[in-house]
Amino acid sequence: MSTEIVNAIDNPELAAQLAQAAIAMSDSVTEEEQQEPIMEAPVEIVPPPSGEVTLLAGIYNSFTGELVNTAEIRELTGVDEEAIAKISDYGRSLMSILDRATVKIGDEKATPALLDRLLAGDREYLIIQIRIATFGNEIDLKAKCSNCNETHDYTIDLNNDIVINRLEDPISDRSIIVNCRIGQVLVEFPNGSVQKKLINIQDRTAAEMDTVLLKECVIEINGQPVVNVDQVKNLGMQDRRKILTELSEKNPGPDLSKITKDCLACGQEVPLPLTLADLFLL
Repeated sequence: MSTEIVNAIDNPELAAQLAQAAIAMSDSVTEEEQQEPIMEAPVEIVPPPSGEVTLLAGIYNSFTGELVNTAEIRELTGVDEEAIAKISDYGRSLMSILDRATVKIGDEKATPALLDRLLAGDREYLIIQIRIATFGNEIDLKAKCSNCNETHDYTIDLNNDIVINRLEDPISDRSIIVNCRIGQVLVEFPNGSVQKKLINIQDRTAAEMDTVLLKECVIEINGQPVVNVDQVKNLGMQDRRKILTELSEKNPGPDLSKITKDCLACGQEVPLPLTLADLFLL
């Protein structure tokens, strides 16, 4: 097909007709575009990776006999990071990490109320798993050996190097009997509600915080229910310390204070204690 070039000077009438046709076509396209606007493809927001965790104790329902012992956690995102960075208190920031990155407990959505029912040890275990999902399972540290005074780099494997205290039976072992001078004391392990109370305490001495913990965890003294704070305040100091010691030693959960590595120079055991806050600072 040949193409004819129209000269407006030689053929003004034809040129005018072609110009009007072009304007009409342009107007038609504009109307169509207005009637059917171009739809932009939706941006797909991919959720961060998640994984299932087997809890150390889980949540036991004594009425139904059901034990829920799994949780789903996810990696922390930039949105989480910005929100957590606004919290100046380490304890509260850790609780925020737990609330944000725990997706489910069993088949239920992980609400703050449901998370509060978890034992403190399970909550701390989940925080470690969230750290692993976000940054990996390794932490590099420098430490000096007290035996040879040599300083070396060590790598802690959060999957294998942490001592985990586990319950032999997550249903029947949720409380302990402590034999004190006053007699037998029934003590339950602290849960999330107790943990939050301790974190939110301000301007209290260590002894006052111990009283709060004992009031929440001591259930019976010689078979008599504990109903007011004076009952734990009036316990002998030796009995109070014994209860707190056994509670700490037998509480299910990760023990970050007992991490050790062999010195690379002399082979002597080098303590490498951590805190939960360290997991997100190092």
